[in-house]
Amino acid sequence: MGKKGIDIAKWNKITDYRAVRNAGVQFAIVKVINSSNKPDSRFHEHVSGLSSAGIPITGGYTYSYANTPEKAKKAADAFVETAKPKNINVMWLDLEDNAVKGLGSSIIDIINIYRMFAKSAGMGFGIYTGAQYYNPHLKPYAKEIADIPIWWARYPYTKERTITADVPDSKYLPSGMELAGWQYSSKGVISGIQGYVDLNVWYEELFENIQREIPIEYNPFTEPVANVREGTTGNDARWVQWYLWRFGLLQKEEIDGVIDIRSAAGIGEAQRRLGLTDDRIVGKITRATWKKIC
Repeated sequence: MGKKGIDIAKWNKITDYRAVRNAGVQFAIVKVINSSNKPDSRFHEHVSGLSSAGIPITGGYTYSYANTPEKAKKAADAFVETAKPKNINVMWLDLEDNAVKGLGSSIIDIINIYRMFAKSAGMGFGIYTGAQYYNPHLKPYAKEIADIPIWWARYPYTKERTITADVPDSKYLPSGMELAGWQYSSKGVISGIQGYVDLNVWYEELFENIQREIPIEYNPFTEPVANVREGTTGNDARWVQWYLWRFGLLQKEEIDGVIDIRSAAGIGEAQRRLGLTDDRIVGKITRATWKKIC
């Protein structure tokens, strides 16, 4: 079936992390930042306790209120700044709040900003959501997010559950979607945790894929002093293509030192996501913005 674990935030008071591990918890996902883009009030406490008990932290999540690209950039940046020093290598974007409803196709721009910041920091990226949000607000854009892992929320039963109890039948899951994980209960009862906690199952193959470590690298090419645009070749082109790769807009093997139509389109897309002028020219402002991210 897969691994079983919990996701936790400030309202989950844990008194004995070793008891949590001994109860059968195989992983944890922690809330990283709050609505003010500051660390969740129990973030450091949870990270320390889980680590000391030997419970793997397989990712962090951010409950998103970002309904504009600017808000998304600030939140994503704060997530990376908080999570990365703690070796949290997956960003889960929690989409359910009223603030992120009714945005139409703009939600894809917001998702892509979070994803860009995650990728530039060497993090995996996925979306946490459920039917109430997904069906009206994300399903119309299923093709645009088809390559993003989904962590699904759906509680078939309202009774208390232990983590060793059987996971509900998969008939309660949406058909035609490949899920990374399933949050199947909000009424988990686990020794060492006061009150209820969310229970999750992670599917083995996808669990390993999302958790693979993406190496942190630094741009090995020399920063250009001239503008880079379609037709530029050599070191300057490779410097730009390296960033496009880190942003997830180019494959690593495509860093070939030639700004062709595909690379130029990637430049424009990166500029658009970051609120820059979409002129497909990498000048001082674009270079400075990119360097701030990674």
